[in-house]
Amino acid sequence: MSQLVIFPSLGFSLTLNEAIKKAIQQNPEILARTHEVLASQKGYRAEKGQLFPQINFSTQASRLSEPQSIVPEKSPYFSKDRYMFNFEMVIPVYEGGRLRKRVKIAELEVALREGLKKQTALDLIANVKNTFFLALYLKELVSARERTLEALKKEERDARLRLKVGRIPPLDLMRIETQVKAEEATLVAAKEALRRAKEALSVLMGEPPKSDFNVEGSLEVASFKPEEVDTDRVLSCRPDIFAQRKAVEKAKEEVKLAFGEHLPNIDIFTNYGRRAGSGFHHSEEVWEAGIRLKLNIFSGGTISARVAEKKAKLLAEREHLRALELSAKNEIANALSLISQAKEELAHLDAARKTAKEAFRVESLKYRTGAGTVTDMLLAQAAWAQAEADYLGALYRLASAFVEYQRATAQIARGWIKLPCEEKK
Repeated sequence: MSQLVIFPSLGFSLTLNEAIKKAIQQNPEILARTHEVLASQKGYRAEKGQLFPQINFSTQASRLSEPQSIVPEKSPYFSKDRYMFNFEMVIPVYEGGRLRKRVKIAELEVALREGLKKQTALDLIANVKNTFFLALYLKELVSARERTLEALKKEERDARLRLKVGRIPPLDLMRIETQVKAEEATLVAAKEALRRAKEALSVLMGEPPKSDFNVEGSLEVASFKPEEVDTDRVLSCRPDIFAQRKAVEKAKEEVKLAFGEHLPNIDIFTNYGRRAGSGFHHSEEVWEAGIRLKLNIFSGGTISARVAEKKAKLLAEREHLRALELSAKNEIANALSLISQAKEELAHLDAARKTAKEAFRVESLKYRTGAGTVTDMLLAQAAWAQAEADYLGALYRLASAFVEYQRATAQIARGWIKLPCEEKK
């Protein structure tokens, strides 16, 4: 009987790098972050525009209940209709630094949004890599299940022949057939899990769920060795910590902005226009220029309360930053521990699966020669199947732990996005 085939009509093969590239280009979360960055850049441009003179044009037409003077009393002209247009220019001279503080806050918002976009990309790369390794693990698990099932079916065919010549009791064949059914059900479960993993991978790539492709690659990452961790550099490389540091800086500027409400506003203003009465008769030029100062004397405690609010938010942002830094250090330590654990498991399980395979071969031979029982043979077959699954599971756990280490140290994003620590070079 020929060996089972996983998916006989797969459309194409997908490598890990291709999956990551598609995800970065098409994932909706990345695209949403891109629009957020663009929005913050436009906000920065809008705030920066407030530093320049503001010129406005206005016009008005109105009907009054009683005629009113349109021109000075030296040449009185009264009309119920009034028409006017006006150009106004205001040049900000001093606003307690609030205009420049708003520009600085908008600039920090751009940096913060860029950091969040890079963190989203980093997390996405880690998710794609983990899901891809899961698909590779399940693909290998399906192959392993097929091998152990084929070996069991070979025993089933041999048992049918021996039953015909009366060398084994019918119960032996029934037991073998029962285990074949159980192995087939396990194989179907592995195939369905592989299908779900592929569908999850396609969604991460920004595509509808599909499984009509083959994943190409290997789970073998045992030769990869973590680099010596420079904690300060790792923290400077992580986009989420970079973004939170910008959030702290932004909160500081917001405190200064709120306090600036206590300071006066000074600006130079000028306007020029014309006004006329009914039928646009007796048009008159009107202009004005001067300097204006505004200073808050009493606000009912509103400004002080806003300053206190911003200070409290600054303290909260600092604590968020400290929590992120502690979490980052813990993630690195956990990943290193998981890598060490998975490597030890892998060495043990590799030996165990080889032993289990040989044990099945021996028990199968003993059963054929009448020196063993069908129970021993089936137990050996089940142990071999489980040992193969355990070994592949350890391979996946090692690969997953290495992905977690790369994510925690931000190494996983190198070559895909420019990290904050690289931008300082």
